[in-house]
Amino acid sequence: MIRRLCAAVHRQLQVASSLGHRRTAAAASRPHLLGFVKPSSVSSVGAVDPSSLTASLLTRSCEISDHAALSISKKVKLDGLGQAVSVLALLKDYGFDDAHLVRLVDRLPRVLSMDVEKTLKPKLEFYCGISLVGTALQEILSASPWLLLTCSVENRLLPNAELLKSILKTNANLVGALKHTPWLITFDTRTVVLPKVDALRAYGVPDEVILVLFTRYSYALLTDAARFNDAFDEIKKMGICQKKPIFAHALGALAGLPKKKREEKVENLRALGWSQNHILEAFAKHPHIVLASIEKIRKTAKFVEEKLGWTPENTVKNPSLLSMSLEKRMMPRYAVLSILMHKGLIKTGFTGKHFLISSNKFQMNFVTKYRDEAPEIVEAYQRSGQCHSNIGDGVLVVLVSDGVLLPEEIPHPLRSLPHHRLSWLDSGASSSIIVFILSSVIFASALTMGVVGTEKSISMIKHHEYMGFLSFCN
Repeated sequence: MIRRLCAAVHRQLQVASSLGHRRTAAAASRPHLLGFVKPSSVSSVGAVDPSSLTASLLTRSCEISDHAALSISKKVKLDGLGQAVSVLALLKDYGFDDAHLVRLVDRLPRVLSMDVEKTLKPKLEFYCGISLVGTALQEILSASPWLLLTCSVENRLLPNAELLKSILKTNANLVGALKHTPWLITFDTRTVVLPKVDALRAYGVPDEVILVLFTRYSYALLTDAARFNDAFDEIKKMGICQKKPIFAHALGALAGLPKKKREEKVENLRALGWSQNHILEAFAKHPHIVLASIEKIRKTAKFVEEKLGWTPENTVKNPSLLSMSLEKRMMPRYAVLSILMHKGLIKTGFTGKHFLISSNKFQMNFVTKYRDEAPEIVEAYQRSGQCHSNIGDGVLVVLVSDGVLLPEEIPHPLRSLPHHRLSWLDSGASSSIIVFILSSVIFASALTMGVVGTEKSISMIKHHEYMGFLSFCN
């Protein structure tokens, strides 16, 4: 049936295209009244959009949306329409939805011309065989199709999977590594990855720490040997315990940066007054400090020094603060805490816990708890950009950076809504929504009363009833 549909569309496109050319040529040769060719006739007569006909076929045969079909049809060649339909049908059987299909075809158009039985299906079966199923399969293949769909199963994918599984032990661990670094399975595992794993084991790194490196920082194992060994040597000199997961975090962070970049990050901290011991201690606690930009570190370090009164010794105790958002987390909390300390409602002095606890806990422990004694903290919190509604009136939704907090006073119907459905409410939008709802109610009431009143008036006129105007019925 699909082949007959393809053939019919193919013939229709050829006929339409032929007619279009004839009409265009005829229109182009026909002079205008003043002896000129009419410009609009060249493009407007007999115009046929092949992609729209192709999209129509894809919608009917593959059961995909019109939008997805139109997007994919732009990548389909006319003579390969039947093959494209077969490919899409196979992908649909493996759970690919419209969004995944569009992304995959957009990034790898030639997937539509792949041989279904010899090329595409064996690879899909291979991934299912290593437990890469469900949404993980569609997400990974649609995100990196050029790396995964172009490798040979027998010569690259299967041997790599066997070697990786010998290290990671289970299919679940292998899938976890692929979710983070999909191209891991496309490298030559024997020559690129195994030597690094052997070096780690020789240094006494246990398999559970190596597993963290695979599932979080697989790219570190794919870097060139020189960069990896350089980062490995630095971690050894720092004395970070190889038995703990922090070793994997430290190695992954350093191996992902060129040596020049690492040196620039260290010099930046020194310029802020940090000693070598401060830098080593901070990195050992929070290796991701080297992944933050130089400007980000400068701004946050200046903030904690000037506003919180911290010295490098204080900051080193909580180095993760340097990676947090200054505008969305640090400043809003500082504004609230400063007011509470000034009023004597909490102890003076900023601690790392003030900024490390979750947004929900901070909201409950400091904003909601003290809003009656210090109502200005609500405005301070709003003004700092993290909260977008009036907490005090107990009607609107309170938004925080890590989620949505609903005060107890919020009406039940609003509270019953899923949290993610409420995230669009802010102080400006909330007022507009209230006005819109009230206007809608008034309009609906007026419309209803108008219809009922008109109907009643017609009935009274028909029966010559008195309506308040003596001459009206006459």
